[in-house]
Amino acid sequence: MAKSESQTSLFEHSEAKIKLYGKYLSIYLNVLARSTINNIYLFDLFCGEGIYKDGGKGSPIVALETIKNHYYANGEKCPNIFVTFNDTELSEVEEGKFKIDRVKEFADKIFRPQNVKVGYTRIDFNQMILKVSERIKTLKTDERALIFIDPWGYKEIDPEDIKKIMENGKAEIILFLPIYFMSRFVNKSKDIDFKGGRALREFMIKLFGNIDDIPHIGGQKDFIYSIQLQFKRYLNLKYVDCFKIERESNNWFSIFFFTQNKKGFHKMLDAKWSLDKKRGDSFKIGDEITIELFDELEITGYKEKVFNFLKNNANATNADLLEFGLENNFLPKHTKSVLDEINKQHSLQLISLDKKEARSYYIGDEKRFVNIRLKI
Repeated sequence: MAKSESQTSLFEHSEAKIKLYGKYLSIYLNVLARSTINNIYLFDLFCGEGIYKDGGKGSPIVALETIKNHYYANGEKCPNIFVTFNDTELSEVEEGKFKIDRVKEFADKIFRPQNVKVGYTRIDFNQMILKVSERIKTLKTDERALIFIDPWGYKEIDPEDIKKIMENGKAEIILFLPIYFMSRFVNKSKDIDFKGGRALREFMIKLFGNIDDIPHIGGQKDFIYSIQLQFKRYLNLKYVDCFKIERESNNWFSIFFFTQNKKGFHKMLDAKWSLDKKRGDSFKIGDEITIELFDELEITGYKEKVFNFLKNNANATNADLLEFGLENNFLPKHTKSVLDEINKQHSLQLISLDKKEARSYYIGDEKRFVNIRLKI
C-alpha cells in the first residue's frame, strides 16, 4: 500500500495542533514549577514518528525541547518530570522500523535534566489507556499529569476513558478528533443497519446516553459545539474547551481540552489566542481567519448569555463574570468587550465594595471587586 503523505510529512494542520500543545506545555510547566507540585507525568499515547520526512517535529520532540527550554529559562531547575511516549505502529518514513524506535533515537539527542525520566512503550491504546487511568488514580496531592491523545482516527476513543482519568482532578487531557470525518456520518450512524457507523455510533451513545438523545447535526461546527457541550455534561466539568483547525476549505479538525483547574483553563485560552488573535478558537491553513471575534460572539450567543446572566444575578461581581466568561471559553478582554456593548444599549451600574461608583469592570483583577448591574 502506498504511504499517505499525511503519515510521512507533518501537514500544517498537524503543525498547528502540536504548536498549541507545545505552547500549553510551556505554560503548564511554568505554573506548576511555582506551585507545591513536585512530580509531573506526561503521557503521549500516539506519539508518531518523532521527526517526519519533511523535517517537521512531532509532539515528542516538541515536548522534550519545551522541557529543555523551561529548565534553562528557570535557572537550570525544573520539577521532577516522568514522560511516557507510546506508539505501536511501524514507521511510514523508515521501512522495517517502529515509530517508537525512531522517537527514541531523536529524543536521545535532546538534552534533558537528570530529574526528567523518559520511557518508551509499544502498547495497544486500549490497554495503555487503562494503565494510564490506573496510574492517575494513585497520584498524590503534590503530583499532576497531562495526557496528549492524538489518534490517527477516532475508533479507539471512548468517552468513559476520559471520565475515569478526569475523576480525581489531578489530570488534564488534550484530545484531537477528526471532526470532518466524524461529522460526515454522524447522522447516518444512528441507523443500526449502517455497519460502517458502528464505532461512531458507540462513541455518540456513550457520550449522549442513548441513541435517541443524539442530536441531528447540521454541519461540522455544529458538531464541534454539540460535542463540547455534551462533554461538559457527561464529565460534570466546567472547563472543556475546543480549538478548531481548518485543513482545507470546510475540512475541520478539533482539539478538545479537559481540566478541573481554573488557572490551567485560563492559560489554555491564552495559548489559543496567541495562535489565533482574531478568534482564539481556530486556525485556518494558508489564509487569514475569516470569522472575526464579533462573529464568534454572535455564533455562540455570548452577548445574550452575559445579558441574561446580569439580568438574573443582580449581585453579580467582576469575579463572577470572569468565571462565567471562562466557562464559555472567552478571556476577560472578550467579556469586557461584550459589557461595553451591553452598556451602550442598556447602561450598567458599577459599584465598588465601598459603595462608590467604580470606573472599570476590573474583569480578571483579583484584588478589586465590583458589583455590575443592569439598569433596566
